[in-house]
Amino acid sequence: MNLLIGHKASFALLLSMSLLLMASMGCSRISNPQGWSGGVIVDDALIMGSMDGQVLSINPDNGTQNWPPAKIRVEEKQENKRAVYGTPAIYQDVVFVASYDGKVQAFALHDGRLLESEPVANEFVGGPVFSEGRLFVGSSDGIMHAYDVEVNGQTVILEKAWEFLADASIWSTAAVEGNILVFSSLDHYVYALDTERGKELWKFQTGAAVAANPVLHKGNVYVGSFDSVFYSIDAFSGDENWKFSGASNWYWATPVLTDKYIYAPSLDGKIYALEISTGEMRWETEEFGPIISSPAIVSDMIVFGSRDGELRVAELSSGMILGSCDIDEKIESPITSLGDSIYFSARDHSVRALIIKQNGNPDEKWDSPYFSNKAEDGDDPNPKDWSPSC
Repeated sequence: MNLLIGHKASFALLLSMSLLLMASMGCSRISNPQGWSGGVIVDDALIMGSMDGQVLSINPDNGTQNWPPAKIRVEEKQENKRAVYGTPAIYQDVVFVASYDGKVQAFALHDGRLLESEPVANEFVGGPVFSEGRLFVGSSDGIMHAYDVEVNGQTVILEKAWEFLADASIWSTAAVEGNILVFSSLDHYVYALDTERGKELWKFQTGAAVAANPVLHKGNVYVGSFDSVFYSIDAFSGDENWKFSGASNWYWATPVLTDKYIYAPSLDGKIYALEISTGEMRWETEEFGPIISSPAIVSDMIVFGSRDGELRVAELSSGMILGSCDIDEKIESPITSLGDSIYFSARDHSVRALIIKQNGNPDEKWDSPYFSNKAEDGDDPNPKDWSPSC
């Protein structure tokens, strides 16, 4: 059975649909795909996927494009799958993207030229991750794929190393630490595999489907589930360290952490600051719109967006809101940070950059956002008549 989750459908309907339909069946797909890719910064380029199914390279200092957007290649009958949800990965000056139509696509970092387009699966929602020259990516048919990657000039070769079959779709991006690879699945489980052979080391059962990306840090796994519980799991044994049950809705966004605390965003509109060793809650924010956008830490502040169109800055030590900016567009993509700057996309096809001041107030960094739909149409992607939001 398929659960169709449409971006144009009411998000309230998505949240109210019976959890049993999705979490117990463990089979799902996305209708009307419009990706919410995160970004990665390398050298003078912010690399990310757009809502229009393009790969973008934007100068993080001024918001201008380094090269014209590279459109994701899809088959003629799969135009409705031209989308990127997972954050791209960079390896040896090549941008690797897992596109929703099930291909691993490789683009030259410096000019956007398509170097390889390898059909791998039916659909990708999570992004690729690299470790020691091996690419790992999970697909909606429940397979974790491992490919050895060779880059020789403009030639990219992907050779299958192994694959591992879970019992339902994999929507998460895997995390790797040492020789342990961890990912979550809609079959309710979090899995740990040996990166060399793909052998299962353990699997940990939650109370519902898990779509969130796990964080693997110093021998522990941190992840939230659709059972509204946030878990800490020992990465070597698969045993539960602790769990936090204080949220009133699902977890979808990737948490962020410091040495002492982990900050878990929930669809109930709150961020929970939990002691990393015990799971004890230090603070929670006020309740805002549903958060599926992963936050970012800037100095002693945490920056997060939500589907209510507001970007907020909170104090790390207390959760007190210091500043905000009304984007007036749903924020669903992960927030990328570099120094005092943050970067994210919104549902109006824009990519935006803000400077977070020491007092917590966000300020526009670029003269105007970058609009991928205007770039696709051949117009100026940085409109001169734009009015700042912050």
